[in-house]
Amino acid sequence: MTNRFPCLSFIFSIESSVSGIPEIMLSRSLLYLSILVVVRNGGALKLEESEVVDQFYSTSIVSMEDLLEFHADLLFQLNSYIDVLRARMKLIRRIADYMMEHDHIVNLEDHSLNYFHLVRHMHKDWAHVLELMEQPLGRSQLLFLKESRPHYPSAWDLEEGSLGIHRMQKTYQLQPKDMVRGLLDGVHHGTRFSTLECFTVARAIYKKHRYHDAVTWLEETLSLYDQASEQTKENYQILGFDASQANNLYIKGLMHLNRYKDALKAIDRDPKPYLRRLRDRVEMRMMSTIDLPLEKPNPPLTGLQLCCRGGCPYRDMHRLTCSYNTTAAPFLRLAPFKTEILSLSPYMVLYHDVITPLESLTLKNLSKPLMKRRAMVMVNNLKVRPFIDSGRTSNSVWLASHENAVMERLERRVGVMTNFEMENSEVYQLINYGIGGHYKPHTDHFETPQAPEHRGGGDRIATVLFYLSDVPQGGATLFPRLNISVQPRQGDALLWYNLNDRGQGEIGTVHTSCPIIQGSKWALVKWIDELSQPFRRPCNR
Repeated sequence: MTNRFPCLSFIFSIESSVSGIPEIMLSRSLLYLSILVVVRNGGALKLEESEVVDQFYSTSIVSMEDLLEFHADLLFQLNSYIDVLRARMKLIRRIADYMMEHDHIVNLEDHSLNYFHLVRHMHKDWAHVLELMEQPLGRSQLLFLKESRPHYPSAWDLEEGSLGIHRMQKTYQLQPKDMVRGLLDGVHHGTRFSTLECFTVARAIYKKHRYHDAVTWLEETLSLYDQASEQTKENYQILGFDASQANNLYIKGLMHLNRYKDALKAIDRDPKPYLRRLRDRVEMRMMSTIDLPLEKPNPPLTGLQLCCRGGCPYRDMHRLTCSYNTTAAPFLRLAPFKTEILSLSPYMVLYHDVITPLESLTLKNLSKPLMKRRAMVMVNNLKVRPFIDSGRTSNSVWLASHENAVMERLERRVGVMTNFEMENSEVYQLINYGIGGHYKPHTDHFETPQAPEHRGGGDRIATVLFYLSDVPQGGATLFPRLNISVQPRQGDALLWYNLNDRGQGEIGTVHTSCPIIQGSKWALVKWIDELSQPFRRPCNR
């Protein structure tokens, strides 16, 4: 048994072990089904270690893998604690049997030896039994759990994970009744939500005042609870959950939606006395208002929703080509680049099979211990300050081009692919995403004139995005203004120009990362600075 304090199982994993439900819970499998990028407001700069944020577990699958490892340690400690209790019970049972075997001492008619026997027995034996029963049990197990408690996922982790589930729901137009049964965007994953997980998602959505969605999740919560066995319901109570909690929140959600008749029906289903007072409030609201129930809005699908689901509107592609690039460097005559031009303005090309599986695996393994959620930098009136943006759900690490042999090869390879000077470009950023991991729409070029001046290297003329893993479902890199969607595939690299030939930002390069449904998304980003390219790509101003 190893002691891994940084590693802690997601709370729901413990619940699945206790509840006796045979299927792997959806929330636990989402540790692998989802990925928890690079967000900027006014431009990002290279971050120093002082800008590394404390560990967040919901923003990277790497962290989730650690938590699953620690879950095994927690279960080992729990079973060890049970073994200690059983050993103590066995010992006390033996002592009780011994006492019963010597019960003849209660007969005091014979002689003085029995008197002495009783005195010694009462003074020594029972005192020893008392001392034995007072001894604390499982000290090491309790100490382990207490010392690991600060490293458990925080309330923020739980909320971020819940909102990641909701993000998946909205982006891919999923129904909670399908999600709780493991049906995600037409693919059944053989995983399920428990009542507690469903309620956790519902409560997080409710706190964001999204009452229509919260009520739907609460209905699923109550439905799952009604279907649960009596033993499972008892386990839920041990874990601190009672159906009245969900029903109470459900009733309040219905009141926010002016659905007072439905609220009264929900109150009648729950015999708890405190709901009688809530009934009075509902009836008063019904008599004092003429507002109709709020209908759930049903807006048309956005371009982002369509493209993330693989349904981007048609675009003219008759000038776009696929080819083998054999001229950029002599070695390409033997191993040409497989290129697929996606756009001419702005220029965008997808390279296939430019980073090997072994190179990807090496970078991932070397980076895992160093992955952190990092603050972003915002430049405002020449002042630089770090901040955390909820639009970015990932962990990352900075890698210099001379970090190792793999990075040195990639640096030379990027130079050949792009024909840009690499000497003064930024370091690489390796990224891994978390639960429902995404990256809100943004550009890589800077949106404020102060940012490039502060950096010294100028603006970002181009971006190269390497995909280090396959993502079977979700997780596409999307350019909504261009109707271009690129599904991550291990070995591919996406190159695009952020600036036009006048050095101005290309608004068409606004891009986003769609929420991941299944898989772990690993990406390696290289931003190339403009001031090192006066002879490679002169500015036509």
